[in-house]
Amino acid sequence: MCKNGLVGEAREIFNEMEKFECFLSVVTFNALIDGLCKVGELEEAHLLFYKMEIGKNPSLFLRLSQGTDRVLDSASLQTMVERLCESGLILKAYKLLMQLADSGVLPNTRTYNIPINGFSKEGNINGAFKLFKELQLKGHSPDSVTHGTLIDGLQRVDREEDAFRVFEQMTKSGCTPSSAVYKSLMTWSCRKNKISFAFSLWLKYLTSLPDQEEETIKVVEEHFEKGELESAVRRLLELDFKLKDFDSAPYNIWLIGLCQAGKPDEALKVFSILEEWGINVCPPSYVMLIHCLCKEQNLDQAINIFCHTLEKGIMLMPRICNYLLQCLLSQGKANYALDLLNRMNSVGYDFNVYLQRTTKLLLRGHWNTRETENVSPG
Repeated sequence: MCKNGLVGEAREIFNEMEKFECFLSVVTFNALIDGLCKVGELEEAHLLFYKMEIGKNPSLFLRLSQGTDRVLDSASLQTMVERLCESGLILKAYKLLMQLADSGVLPNTRTYNIPINGFSKEGNINGAFKLFKELQLKGHSPDSVTHGTLIDGLQRVDREEDAFRVFEQMTKSGCTPSSAVYKSLMTWSCRKNKISFAFSLWLKYLTSLPDQEEETIKVVEEHFEKGELESAVRRLLELDFKLKDFDSAPYNIWLIGLCQAGKPDEALKVFSILEEWGINVCPPSYVMLIHCLCKEQNLDQAINIFCHTLEKGIMLMPRICNYLLQCLLSQGKANYALDLLNRMNSVGYDFNVYLQRTTKLLLRGHWNTRETENVSPG
């Protein structure tokens, strides 16, 4: 097969032979090594050569194949895989995992999850699924993190239907989706302006928890279906506060989703309720709300929200600060912009770092105009 260029097929047969503990002769090793060399897979050929020389002595094989970075057990393998993925060497981590899985070191599900996550985040969903299947072939059961990572990866490459198929398979296989999985689905649904669906997902999660008040959840759902957003959020907060660990993330996801959907009035309602209940509003929620209000020309409310961050001691990123200032300056609200700058300065904003060149030019022009107007005649 290798002579005919079918190296991939030959490798699969070789792996199957190993799996069923068939005798692998030197001729078999040499044929595959030769084929790998011809297609440029020198690293794998090198490791296969070591494997042939050492036979089934895993520890010696590992020492020779890795040099000073030795992987001697499952824990050190996980550490090595983490280190490689953090350095962006996901493919190398993948190869290491594949090469050592049959050499005495038994990677656990957590170890597989690391490169699966790496592949998913960089959009290599095929690589992620290949590892997912390999994990199952090795007798491991994918956990909630594995499924959640794949779901997020599929959403990243705009394969929403496949993401929900994985979600369905997950529940059918008896793996209970964690809140993180639901929140991931909610986030992506909101990005597609499916706010109602995102809301229903969290209700589904709450329903799956033990000792939940199903009647109350139904009431919340009815409020939302009728468009009674405030009532729905308040009742849901009452329900959520009874949980052992209250999670503000779903509310921030909805708030951001409403802003993304261009619904500033509804977003402000949710924001007001969260503030009333003392719920932590995250910086991205503030950013999206300010941006949404500016787009709708509701600059007074945008200023109020920004001032709220100043009072809370939350420093936002330069981009949104400049966007708000430029909107104010372009709409003839220079005095508001200057007052805002004074407040920003008082809480420690570094204008040399924060202010963009365009903002500085706009400010200079308005400042010069103000100075000219204040000069006495004659």
